[in-house]
Amino acid sequence: MQLSRDTKRFLILLAAFVVVLVLCISHVSTISGWFVSALALLSPFVVGACMAFIISVPMRLFDRILRKKNKAGKPLVKDSTRKPLSMVLAIVLLLCLIVLFGMIVVPQLVDTVTSLAGSIMRFVPTAQRWITELMNWLEGYPEIHDAIAPMVPDLNQVAASMISFVQKYAGIFASSLVSNVSSLFGSATDVIISFVFAIYILLQTKTLSRQGKKLLYAFLPKRFCDDVILIARMAHKTFFSYVTIQCTEAVILGALCFGGMVIFRFPHALVISVIMLFCALIPIYGAIISCVIGAFLVLIESPMKAIGFVAFILILQQLETNLIYPRVVSTSINLPSMWVMLAVTVGGGMFGVVGMLTAVPVCSIAYTLLAETTRVRLEDKNLSTYDPAPPMETDR
Repeated sequence: MQLSRDTKRFLILLAAFVVVLVLCISHVSTISGWFVSALALLSPFVVGACMAFIISVPMRLFDRILRKKNKAGKPLVKDSTRKPLSMVLAIVLLLCLIVLFGMIVVPQLVDTVTSLAGSIMRFVPTAQRWITELMNWLEGYPEIHDAIAPMVPDLNQVAASMISFVQKYAGIFASSLVSNVSSLFGSATDVIISFVFAIYILLQTKTLSRQGKKLLYAFLPKRFCDDVILIARMAHKTFFSYVTIQCTEAVILGALCFGGMVIFRFPHALVISVIMLFCALIPIYGAIISCVIGAFLVLIESPMKAIGFVAFILILQQLETNLIYPRVVSTSINLPSMWVMLAVTVGGGMFGVVGMLTAVPVCSIAYTLLAETTRVRLEDKNLSTYDPAPPMETDR
C-alpha cells in the first residue's frame, strides 16, 4: 500500500507528538521545575506588560487631549512628541495617586484598625442593654422568649472574638505589606527591568504589532492568523473598555460617597469611601461587600447613623445604576447580567480577587466568539430563523 506524502507527514507528526507526550508524563516533575524557573525568569517582563497596560489607560486620555488643535488650527503638541509626553504625564499621574494613597489613606486605615477594638468594647454595653430590654419585652410572649433565649450570644465573648479577629488579620496584613515592600526593594533590578520593558512596549506598540503579525503569517496558516489577530483585537478592546469603565465609575462613586458622608457627618468617611472605590471594581458583589463593611464600621460608632448610612448607600447605588453608569459607559461589555454573576463567582472561587476582576472581560470575549460562531454555523445550515420548539396550544 502506497501512502501519500501528506499521510506520511501526518503519521510522523503523530508519532513525534506521542513520543513527546510520553516523555512529558514520565518527567513531569522535572518539566514543572523548568516551567517554574522559566516563569520566574520571565516574571519581570510579564509585570512590565501589565504595567504597560495600566499606564496606557490614562495615556490614551492625555493623547486625546494633546491631539486637539488650537484656534490657529495647529495641534497643541507635535505628533513626534505627543506620545512620549502622554506617557510621561500618565506615569506622573499614577505616581501621584500612589503617593497620595500612601500619605493620606494608609494612615487613616491604620488609625481606624487601631481604634476599632476600643469602639467595639464601647459598643458592647449598649448592645447588651438593647438585648436585655428586648428579652424583658418578650417575657410577655413565653413561646417566643423560650425559642430566642438559647440563641442570645454572650456579647463579651463575641466582642473578644471580634477584637482577636481584627488584631490577627491586621497583623497578617501589616506583616504581608512589610514583606512585600521588602521583596520589592530587594528585587530592585526586576522593578527596573519591568518599568523599562513597559516603556518600550508603550513607545514601540506599532513596531511590536507589525513584528508579531509578520511572525504569525510567516509560520502559520493565513486563516488561523486572521482568527488570532481578530481575537487579540477583541481582547484588547474588551479589557481596555472594561478597565476604563470600571475605574471611572469607581472614582466617581468613591468621590460621591466621600462627599455625602462628609455632608451627613458619618464616621470613617475616608476609609469607607476608599473601600467602596476598590470594591466598585468588582461587579455585583462589590457593592454588597462595601455596604456591609461600611455599615459595620458606622454601627460601632453610632447605631442610628448606621441606618442612615445604609439608606444613603442604597440611594447612591440607585443613582449610580440609573444615572451615572449609563453616561459613563460608552462601550458596554457584551455580557448579560446572569453570565456576569456566574463569571465573577467562578473567577473569584478559582483565582480570588484577581479572578473576580478579570473574569468578566474574559467571559465576555468567550461569549462573543461563541455567539458569532453559532450564528455562522446556523447560517451555513440555513437554520438562522428556524425555531425547533413549535408553539404550544396556549401560545396560539
